[in-house]
Amino acid sequence: MDDETYVRRRRWSVEEKRAVVGEALSSGNVIATAKRHGIQAQQIYRWRERLDERQSPTAFLPVSIAPDSVSPRPAPVLDQGIQDPSPAVMLDRSPRVEIVLSAGRRIIAEGNVDIDVMLRLARGLEALR
Repeated sequence: MDDETYVRRRRWSVEEKRAVVGEALSSGNVIATAKRHGIQAQQIYRWRERLDERQSPTAFLPVSIAPDSVSPRPAPVLDQGIQDPSPAVMLDRSPRVEIVLSAGRRIIAEGNVDIDVMLRLARGLEALR
């Protein structure tokens, strides 16, 4: 191989990778960002996946999976047949997040829920299909 055509591989630190991925996300144009830094667009996508894996949470959250045979309770209507019209009567339940996956599985979490963690969990379960 001729010395003039040999291109030395560049080593990127984690901070540099994070900066390039952040720039691509903020600009919304991965291809232009890749060209600006002299790399392939696929490299930015690969870095983004690997950086997301590194930032995965290390704690477990309380999650319950409801069986498919249980039908959810219909939401109460505030203006029909309620003796006490106060909205506080209807809102004494803890917050609830339910995600239905494409395979029919459900993730249900009650209480204070970190939505980012729930989305990562859902994406991980979808990847197992």
